[in-house]
Amino acid sequence: MMSSNLITEMPQNYSEKTSGPSASQNGSYATFDEFVRCLTLFICLCGMLGNGIVLWLLTFHIKRTPFSLYVLNLAGSDFTYLFLEVIWVINYLIYRPSFKNIINLLTNMGLHVTFTVGLGLLASISTQRCLSILFPIWYRNHHPKKGPMVVCGLLWILSPILNLPKVYYCVVKVEELPLSGCDTVSKLSGTLMLSMLLLMTLSSLILFIRILWSAQKYKPKKLVILILLTVLVFLVCAVPHGINHSVFNWKAMYNHIFHEISYLLSCVNSSANPFIYFFIGSLRHQRLKEPLRIVLQRALRDDSDPSEDRAASSRTDTTLDTPA
Repeated sequence: MMSSNLITEMPQNYSEKTSGPSASQNGSYATFDEFVRCLTLFICLCGMLGNGIVLWLLTFHIKRTPFSLYVLNLAGSDFTYLFLEVIWVINYLIYRPSFKNIINLLTNMGLHVTFTVGLGLLASISTQRCLSILFPIWYRNHHPKKGPMVVCGLLWILSPILNLPKVYYCVVKVEELPLSGCDTVSKLSGTLMLSMLLLMTLSSLILFIRILWSAQKYKPKKLVILILLTVLVFLVCAVPHGINHSVFNWKAMYNHIFHEISYLLSCVNSSANPFIYFFIGSLRHQRLKEPLRIVLQRALRDDSDPSEDRAASSRTDTTLDTPA
């Protein structure tokens, strides 16, 4: 939606202890910071509204499918991420420059967890769709029916366990312990994140190549386009945040403007998915006042799932529409 060392590894005022900006430079950044954080709050509130609508529709008004279960959990992680980001920004604005309290700790932990869950979900979604392209018959007949439920459950259980050491060494004890402890857990966490990121990117690249290869004969399915757009937004908006903190921790480098912009982009990533869903669902359907439930259901329709569309099970290509 969807934060490698990917959320705040250090308290915001860590730069005061490094060779970061001087007092005069900090003063010159004040106006920029205020603008970026106000814009961040606005984006977060819009994203919370969009993800809230998706959560409501998928929970109470749309029949649950394996793919919609992924989207439901992704919307939940994005909504939680944006909510915690709002609390984090407000808390920072109130308590600066002494930004060290229990709220900071809890929001840091929550932001790490929700980002890890979101990345894991996107990796699972793109990989599952890739398998349905490369091995359509096997996927239709042998893929685990409860696979999405198991994946989502494991992500929500393991993510807090994996992120607890990182938050402890890089946030709680950052001033008491040597930075080598933070570097070690950050590298371990970054390796795991990078593995999921590479899996997601490779799967999405295969999807994209398949679309180009078959574009002359078939119109690409909306679901495939939706997945590619979601992954693209993640790569553009969320990865810079991880790069920022990777460089900050491992190489003792710090760029204030890039730091703030990366936070803003991470919120754009978590806010964009609902708008992608409704945009894809409304393509080639220009009906006025069409219920959002219908639009979302159309965007998330998975023709490779026989239980959702029996007619689709007779097609040999599970990822492309028939010719117009």
